[in-house]
Amino acid sequence: MGVQFDDGAAQGLVTAASHADRVLAEQGAGRRSSAESASQEFRGAYARLFQQACATEAQDRARLASVLDDLARQVRLATQLAAEERARLADVAAWDAREADRAERRDDDAVQWIASGVEGLFDPRPTAPPVQPPTVAVAFSPTQRTRTSTGSGSATSSADPTDLRSFVTHARAADTALRAEVDRVGTAWSRFVASCSWVPTGGPGFVDGARRLVDENDADAGWIEHVAGAFEQAGNGTLTDRVLDLVVAAAALSAEGVDPLEVLSHMDPEVGAAWLAANPDVLDRLVADPPAWGTSSTVLSAIVGAARAADLPPTRYADVLQRMYVTRAAEKVGIDMATWQLDRGAPALMPQVAGSYEYYASLYLDDPAFTWAGMANMVGPDFAAGFLDLHSFRDHIQTARPLAPPSIRPLIDQLAGMGDDEIAFYERTFLGMQKDIFLDASTMHEAYLDGGMTSIDELRAAGLLRGANDDPVDAALSERQTYSAWQDIDAGRRTGDQDRIAQGNETLLLREQRDTIQGAYQQMHDREPTGEALTTMLGIVGDASIPGTKTLGQFEGGIDVPVDVNPFSPGTQGWVDHWYIPQGNISEFDTRWDYIEGDTLPAWQQLVQDDPDRARELVGGSVPDRIQQRRLDNRIPELLDNLHDSELAWH
Repeated sequence: MGVQFDDGAAQGLVTAASHADRVLAEQGAGRRSSAESASQEFRGAYARLFQQACATEAQDRARLASVLDDLARQVRLATQLAAEERARLADVAAWDAREADRAERRDDDAVQWIASGVEGLFDPRPTAPPVQPPTVAVAFSPTQRTRTSTGSGSATSSADPTDLRSFVTHARAADTALRAEVDRVGTAWSRFVASCSWVPTGGPGFVDGARRLVDENDADAGWIEHVAGAFEQAGNGTLTDRVLDLVVAAAALSAEGVDPLEVLSHMDPEVGAAWLAANPDVLDRLVADPPAWGTSSTVLSAIVGAARAADLPPTRYADVLQRMYVTRAAEKVGIDMATWQLDRGAPALMPQVAGSYEYYASLYLDDPAFTWAGMANMVGPDFAAGFLDLHSFRDHIQTARPLAPPSIRPLIDQLAGMGDDEIAFYERTFLGMQKDIFLDASTMHEAYLDGGMTSIDELRAAGLLRGANDDPVDAALSERQTYSAWQDIDAGRRTGDQDRIAQGNETLLLREQRDTIQGAYQQMHDREPTGEALTTMLGIVGDASIPGTKTLGQFEGGIDVPVDVNPFSPGTQGWVDHWYIPQGNISEFDTRWDYIEGDTLPAWQQLVQDDPDRARELVGGSVPDRIQQRRLDNRIPELLDNLHDSELAWH
C-alpha cells in the first residue's frame, strides 16, 4: 500500500504552526504594555480580576505556543520516519525485482542457475523491520477566567476609562491577528489528517481550544469595555464592586441571549451561586440536566454552591457534584473532558490518558499519604502502552509463535487472526476502564482535598461511594468499605499512622479492581471468539513497571517441561524448560487480586517504605516517555526472558 503521507501537507502544517507560534510570542510585549497602562489607575477587586485575567491570558498564550511548537516537532519527526519507511519499502521492492530477475535467469540454463544463486548469496533480502509511524497529537484548552467579584459589602473599584478603552483597542487588534493564525493552523491540520493517513493522529481539540482562547480574549475586551462604560456613566471613576457585578452580569445576559452557562462562566462561583439562588428555575434545570463535560469547574462550583445553599438533598445534585470534582482534577493537568470520547481511539486519546496518570503523580508528590495514586501512576503507562499496541499485537504475537511453548500456540493462532472489529472492541473496553478509574478516583481525591471528611460525607450522601455496582448488597458493601478507607487515610494523615494510611489505600485499590473495572474484564473474557485467548495472553505478557514485580506466570510458578536427550536410558538426561505460563486468567477477580496482594502491591509498598526518594523519582518521570518504553517493540526481549528459562538435568 505504500506510505500514505503527503510531505507538502506536512510542511504546510509545520509552517502554519511555527508562524502562529511566532505571532503568539511577538504579541507578548504589546499585550503586556497595554495591560500595564490600563492598570496604572485601576484599583480594587476589579483591578485584581483584570490583572488575573491578563496573567491567565499570558500563561495560556505561552502554553499554546508550546503546544504548536510540539506539533511542528512531531510533524517533522513523522516526515523523517515516513521518508525512512519509503526508503525501506523501495529497498524491498528493488530486491524483489532483482530476485524475480534471478528466478527468471535460473529457469534459462544451469550456468545462469549457478550464477544467480551465487549472486543471491551476496544480495540477501533486506531485513529492516517496518518503521512504526509516530502519533501526532497535541492538546490545548484555555483556562476559564472570572469577571465578577464577590460583590459583597461596600468595597469599591476605580479606574481611568480612557486607559481601559485603549487596552480594548489593542487587545481586539491582537485577537483579530491571532484568530487568523488559528484558522490557518486549523486548515493545515485538516489537510494533514486527510492526506497523511500513515500517521495516527489525535483530534482537532487543540484547534478548538485555541479558538476558545481567542474567544476568552474577546470576552475580556468586551468585559473591560462594559466596565469602562460603567465608570464613565458614574462620572467619578469609582463604583462599588456590587454595582460592577450587576453591570457585567446584565451585559452578559444581554449579549448572550440569557444563556445561563455563559453568564455563569464569567462569574466568581460565589456570585454565580447567588445569581442562581435568585433564579431557582435555572438552578433546577441545571441540576436536573447537568452541563456537558467540558464546562469549567467554576460554573459547576456555582451550581453546587447554589444547590447546597438551597438545602437540596445531595442525591439531586450528585451528577453535578461529581462533574465539578472531576473537572477540577482535569483542569489541573490540562485534560480536555469534552473530547474524551472512547470511539476516538487510543492514539487520539493519549493526551487524556497520559494526563490522568500525571494527575495521579501530582496527588502522590503533593501528599505521600495518597499511595494509591502513586501506584496508579506507576502501573498506568503499562496499561496505556497496551492500548497503543493492540493494533500491532497480531504481528508481534505471530512473530513470537516459534519461540512459545506448544501449549499456547493455539492461543497465538487465534489472536493472530483477530479482525479489526475485535481489536476495536478491546481498545474501547480498555479505554473505558482507564477513564472509569479516573472519574471515580478523581472524584474522591478532589472531594477530600476540598473539604476533608466533610466532603467525603457529602459524596456518601449523594450515593457516589457505592461504586459501579448494580446489586444493592454489593453497592452497600462498597460504600461502607470506601468510607472506612477515607477514615483510615484521614486518621493516618493526622496522626502519622502509616499502617492506617496503607490500609485505606489498599481498600481504594480493592474498589478499583473489584467495583470499577471487574465488569469490563468480564466483558472482555466473555467476548467470542477471542475473549478467553486475549485475557489469557494478558496474564502472560503483562507486568507492572514497579521494581521487584513479577509476571503472573512467574508469581504462580509456571510449569516444568523435561527435555530428555537420551530417552533410552533411565532418568532424565538433558534439561528442564521452565515456562512461566499462568494457570489462572487475569480477568478473574480472585486470580488478579491474589496476584496484586501477593506481588504488585507489596513491591510498591516496599519501595515507598525503603526508598521513598526513588519512589518519588519514578512517579515524577515523564509519562509519555514511560508509555513509549513499555511498548511491545521495546519489551519483546524482556518478555521472552520472563517467559522461559532452562535448567540442566542429569538424573
